[in-house]
Amino acid sequence: SLFLALVLALMAFVPVTANGDDGTTAKAMRFREDGSFRILHLTDLHKRHKNDYNDVHTVLLRRLAQTQDVDLVVITGDIAMDGPLNEILENIDDIMTAFADYDIPVAVTFGNHDSEKGLISREDLMAVYNSYPNSISVDEGDLLPGCGTYTVPILSSKNDKLAFNLWVIDSGDYDDEGHYGFVKPEQINWYVNKSNALKAQNGGKPVPSLLFQHIIVPEIYDALIEKPFWVPTSVKRIYYDNRYYVLNPANTKAGMMDEYPCPPYYNSGQFEAVVRQNDVMAMFFGHDHTNTFIVEHRGVDLVASPKCDFSGTFGKNYGARIIDLNEADTSTYSTYTIPLSSLFTFADLSPLKLAA
Repeated sequence: SLFLALVLALMAFVPVTANGDDGTTAKAMRFREDGSFRILHLTDLHKRHKNDYNDVHTVLLRRLAQTQDVDLVVITGDIAMDGPLNEILENIDDIMTAFADYDIPVAVTFGNHDSEKGLISREDLMAVYNSYPNSISVDEGDLLPGCGTYTVPILSSKNDKLAFNLWVIDSGDYDDEGHYGFVKPEQINWYVNKSNALKAQNGGKPVPSLLFQHIIVPEIYDALIEKPFWVPTSVKRIYYDNRYYVLNPANTKAGMMDEYPCPPYYNSGQFEAVVRQNDVMAMFFGHDHTNTFIVEHRGVDLVASPKCDFSGTFGKNYGARIIDLNEADTSTYSTYTIPLSSLFTFADLSPLKLAA
């Protein structure tokens, strides 16, 4: 198609390092004059070939852009990966223009499904996203494994001082044995070194941060309570037989666990590094579609954001997550989920409505 040919042509002119001055830093954001900053976290859009649900999905993404007054969208993987290449590119166009039309910046990293079919590499996918004017995503090139591991600085409303930091991490797809992917040692070393550098620039104090990636860390099961299989709310632990878990009321701040969390089988030490660095307040994950919990573990919130896919929305927790920051107190944050069903009316299924 003409659209496919145009996108592929544009990709040839997108630099490997899209926005960063060091290859791993995105274009800086800024707190508003009133000190606020709002993030829309989307994950697992699983945007598919053209059908009625796909069209409604696009309408609802635009509705999020219109109604939520956000400063930044962070998308953490499994975004648009089904169908032939031209449909993948068209679905990416639906997603990016939904926010570009409202001048909302978008930062992207990838999940286990984005490039698993071999139709297009992560690097070429990132070039597609970076062909849109509102993309602040970074392809760090050969510096690190994967594609889409970088920081998003948030500057003070008053000057150009770094006031807050967002870590965006490519958590991989699968290991050599077919288990879910993990953050590699090179990425962990990069995080530690950059965290230390930011700390030094901040007068020896850790820069308050949030972290976004697709696959949750293995330590989530340390934060849960093991129960017998017959407990109604228990979920079976992935990779282990006959071990079942429930949320721990003592450390669960909000949300639900409707399916078992799916971390990697191999623990590369990412969470231990985060705890040691003491800069990340919360880690935000996708991957586990119906989970919405916020669980505190060793001083770090492990936050599950729901699948943002309209298909199958009713009766599920599918939707988006809002995260609010305040420059007056960067030691905390607030968050809540928005079910897609709350944005939807059956009038949206009307062909005339969709055409409009």
